Amino acid sequence: MSGDQNQSGNGFDAAIALDLTHCDREPIHIPASVQPHGALLALDPETLQIIQAGGDTAGILGHAPETLPGRDLQSCLPRDLEQRVKSLLENEGPIVRPLHAFTLETRDGRTADALVHESSGLVVLELEPIQESNPEDALSLMQSMLLRVHQATTPTAFCQSIADEVRRVSGFDRVMVYRFLPDGSGMVEAEARDGGVESFLGLHYPASDIPKQARELYLKNWIRLIPDARYKPAPILPPLNPRDGRPLDLSHSQIRSVSPIHLKYLANMGVTASMSLSIILDGRLWGLVACHHSAPRFLTHRLRMACELFAQMVSSQLETRVAAQDFEEQLRRKRVHQELLTWMSQEGDLAQGLMRCRPNLLDYIPAEGVGLWFDGVYTALGATPPAAQIAALVAWLNSNAADGVYHTDKLPLVYPPAAEFADVASGLMAISVSKFPRDYVLWFRPETIRTLTWAGNPAKPVTPGPDGDRLSPRTSFEAWRQSVRLHAQPWRNVDVESAHTLRVSLLEVILRRIDHVAREREEARAKQEALAIELDRRLAELKQETERRAVAETELSMVLRSTVEEQEAERLRIARELHDTLGQTVTLLQLGLDELGEAMPAQAKERLAALRTLAKGVGSDVNRLAWEIRPTALDDLGLQTAIQHLVETWSERLNFRVDLRLALDDRRLDPAVETTLYRVLQEAITNIARHAEATRVGVLLEARDKEVRMIIEDDGRGFSVDDPLRAGAPTKRLGLLGIRERLSLVSGALEIETAPGRGCTLFVRVPL
Repeated sequence: MSGDQNQSGNGFDAAIALDLTHCDREPIHIPASVQPHGALLALDPETLQIIQAGGDTAGILGHAPETLPGRDLQSCLPRDLEQRVKSLLENEGPIVRPLHAFTLETRDGRTADALVHESSGLVVLELEPIQESNPEDALSLMQSMLLRVHQATTPTAFCQSIADEVRRVSGFDRVMVYRFLPDGSGMVEAEARDGGVESFLGLHYPASDIPKQARELYLKNWIRLIPDARYKPAPILPPLNPRDGRPLDLSHSQIRSVSPIHLKYLANMGVTASMSLSIILDGRLWGLVACHHSAPRFLTHRLRMACELFAQMVSSQLETRVAAQDFEEQLRRKRVHQELLTWMSQEGDLAQGLMRCRPNLLDYIPAEGVGLWFDGVYTALGATPPAAQIAALVAWLNSNAADGVYHTDKLPLVYPPAAEFADVASGLMAISVSKFPRDYVLWFRPETIRTLTWAGNPAKPVTPGPDGDRLSPRTSFEAWRQSVRLHAQPWRNVDVESAHTLRVSLLEVILRRIDHVAREREEARAKQEALAIELDRRLAELKQETERRAVAETELSMVLRSTVEEQEAERLRIARELHDTLGQTVTLLQLGLDELGEAMPAQAKERLAALRTLAKGVGSDVNRLAWEIRPTALDDLGLQTAIQHLVETWSERLNFRVDLRLALDDRRLDPAVETTLYRVLQEAITNIARHAEATRVGVLLEARDKEVRMIIEDDGRGFSVDDPLRAGAPTKRLGLLGIRERLSLVSGALEIETAPGRGCTLFVRVPL
């Protein structure tokens, strides 16, 4: 079906939600069957007795599957192969993902690969006949693939290189890089195909095409192959484990039978063989490399492993490229943020400081218009709704939006009156900078009418089957166009983070201005001390200002504390992920390279040695980066050990000596105090390295009964505390401000002694 249709999006969203509900219920990880080209044996982990069997056991082992349950594995395999399985179970520990165990000659004269993993309390042995040629050097093949994609300079070109390389080595007719969008749907980002194959480049697919449970399996398994989608499933016998009455979990199975809906889906597309590689960024499924072929393709295990490792490596590279783009944008916004702070400090009118000069708020967060609602007065820049409609919008925000930052890219759908000004404000980013009555900074983005090209009608991705229960996928993949209205360009994560940062700065400025107003009113009260009535009025005003200040201080303290805690939690999470996930992956890669070395010819071992050295270097870099982000010793071994490692690291990097004296006697402090002291020392050493030109640094840390004290001194060039505008001072001052803010969260204090040419000494005290 093809055609054009204009919709607001509500009916379409409801239809998609209904289809997702049906598709998400299918238990695809426990199909109780396998693809018939291979064979599966589920074994007791202690005795290796066969509990369940399925697939082509007759052709591979010479025994029909119904005759195998209850028999010992040694009755089907040579004793040395059985011992190989036992050895893997004893030496490898829990085998979650399949490992290559051995290669055997089948009863019908073929050669088969044997893979082992553990699931549902059983040992799963899978046998796959080798029906296509193996690559001579899988590692060299993967290396050449990585070298080719590494030449791409943009994420778009990178995705296209991925598609080209996977098609080159796999031989599939069509290879697509499929990216998931924020709403769950997907889009074909890049494509490599044979000249006679239909192009799917640029097509959108509804979320129900890859339902929730399928995406979860893609996170667990980097690769999935369907050699011949026309197969009839081979049942596992018995279908339920006779010991616990439960089906066998085939989440990690290589020959798991796939959803009948998906098989019909492939048939409707004219696809016979299919392979999918996961692209995972930051622990989330970013997309897939989807491969289609018009004839059966039985890729060998060795080639699949090369493709899987390639997918893991390009996922890491793509994540780095995306992060680099975000980092550049963050740096630009940080520069704009500093300019805004300067204008706000110089202008008497806060609104003018934010909007009159360049850069302004529209340079900070990209939008078509921005408005400030302060004390009931509206100031606007660019395209914004009129003041009367803003007043109603602010009232709605006060009742419906949480304090802090609120954003939406479909304002008319959550606030119906906004439909009247959707052409200028379908997208809204709002930050509140006070308690009730709230003041707001508001960014607006206009309606962007997007025309999406879907692979078939997105409102009907699946339909009921002939029996009324079984779902059938759509049969049409012609382009179906839809215009989406009342939506704006979505806000990016960096937009939201920038709004949070600006909110903290505005709270600080407002707090300083409240202090200024309070001082002025106090002076006026002193001058009119003889007038009792005026004095009472002034005292009442002062009380009101004090209360407002207390509210602002409390809010700022909460924001700062939350920010620090979230930063440390995120640092810990990233460090753990680097150490536990990426570090373990690199370790497995090293082990895999070691195992390959035993079986490789002599002329290839030199290249393998280089790969081992590269893997070892990557592992070292991962451990170093994890430590710099959040040292695990700070949590596991305490402040003293973490500081010793920090000082040793800086001493090796820089050309100055560090004299360290620690007098904690292995005493553990409150975690918040230990984290604060570590970050204070880290920031101080960073400032010394950047600005002090020091040759010696001294650090003293000692704990007393009621307080802990830390002294940090250097023999550098020092600075004048009375000259904040001298060269280099603003950067250092920001570092000292961060130290004071961190210490305030644990009721600590900072004193500074410094002068030009006489070094600098920091005195830190934190009560216990």
